[in-house]
Amino acid sequence: MRVQINSQKTYNFIKYFTCSAPLIFCFMIYITDNVNYNNLFELRKYSSIAKYWLGDLNQEFAPGRLPIYPLFIALIYKIFGVDNYNALLFFQAVMGFFSFLFLIKTLEELNISRNIITLSTIFLNFSMIFRFSVFLPNCLFIFVLTILVYFFTKFYFLRQNKYFFLFCLAMIILLLTRPIFQFIIFFTVPFVIYYLIKTKKRMRYLLISFLLISYLLGMGIQVLRNYHFDRSVLYTSQSAHHFFWIIACLSKKYACGKRDMKVMNHISDEAEMQILKVENPNLEIKNRIRMNVGKKYIINEMNKIDFVKSAIFSYLKVIFHSALIEIYGALNFQAKELYISGEDGVLKKFKNIVISSSNNPLNLFWLFSIASIILLRILQLYGFTYGLRDNQLRMYTIIISSMITLILINAIGLGNPRYRSEAEPLLIILSALAMNQVRKILSKNK
Repeated sequence: MRVQINSQKTYNFIKYFTCSAPLIFCFMIYITDNVNYNNLFELRKYSSIAKYWLGDLNQEFAPGRLPIYPLFIALIYKIFGVDNYNALLFFQAVMGFFSFLFLIKTLEELNISRNIITLSTIFLNFSMIFRFSVFLPNCLFIFVLTILVYFFTKFYFLRQNKYFFLFCLAMIILLLTRPIFQFIIFFTVPFVIYYLIKTKKRMRYLLISFLLISYLLGMGIQVLRNYHFDRSVLYTSQSAHHFFWIIACLSKKYACGKRDMKVMNHISDEAEMQILKVENPNLEIKNRIRMNVGKKYIINEMNKIDFVKSAIFSYLKVIFHSALIEIYGALNFQAKELYISGEDGVLKKFKNIVISSSNNPLNLFWLFSIASIILLRILQLYGFTYGLRDNQLRMYTIIISSMITLILINAIGLGNPRYRSEAEPLLIILSALAMNQVRKILSKNK
């Protein structure tokens, strides 16, 4: 079977058809009357900020939420009318189209885009596709991330400074879209600086300075927003709430099923009691109190062995779980075996899913999806090791992988493919590198 597409006309058709996957999926959501999935997700929190900015001062204003996604919603509401979810869905679908396009253009820069299997893994990547139908900032993060990676790839191979400046601009936007990117200063920036020192004899200090200033600017804008609100000096007050959800998830055996709401309510009540003792606490103080309550609960109340087990299993779910479990749930598809808690035995749950798949094609499709994800993870690991061995690709592979790490490290305890979706474009690059190398090896052996 020929997997390499040689005809330019055929390649262009398949390329743009692949990019249309988010448009097709969002259209299906529209015609089946599932826009906003019956308020299943957190649009209200972001929508209220957008409405506040548009002049509705009765709306709840939460400065702890980063501003880019509410700004996007406000722009759509301003042009097409408040609460126009159809317009919001349409423009997110368009973002999905261009996200896939920039991802493929990145693969073109690496000369690994003409593989029909690689393009198929993009077209069938439900983890990404689904995100563009959900009114959460993940879709905007994926969109900007693919642009960032494209500009960095152009800079890496062409060494033209204009692409580096555009890379830094995209980084600023990402820092104001999702809090997870704040850790780029620890995971990715050091490798980028090392690369600049090694390869850029001229202007390297200017580029390094611009990189660091861009990071400080992205962080600083959000810090100033919080300071202007109530004199808080912090990046986001969401960190403590996120921490509480992690604790509640890790309190469940194997981090399975729904969060332990008894634990969640316990630590929330304890934090609120301590906050009430403080006169006029601002966001910074509230966040610090909640973080301290969470840390004390982990140290004093949680079994350390169970904690580690749950953390490991939560990561396994993030890495290997299929986004179909989210899609089925959002669309109320009947696949109850997938949602039974695995606390009584993970293998027992998996056995029930296998048995039920003979009567339920949804479960069978889920099993095929899990098998394909496992295969892709093997390919991505091979792509990573191949990239490290290749002199030209070594630093590129390290920098791409560092971004995967900083995205996934935030998913501890959450065990949801939603928190992997933002790393999918980067994972696809690794699998594309692997498939290109496998194709070369097979071609030599013919």
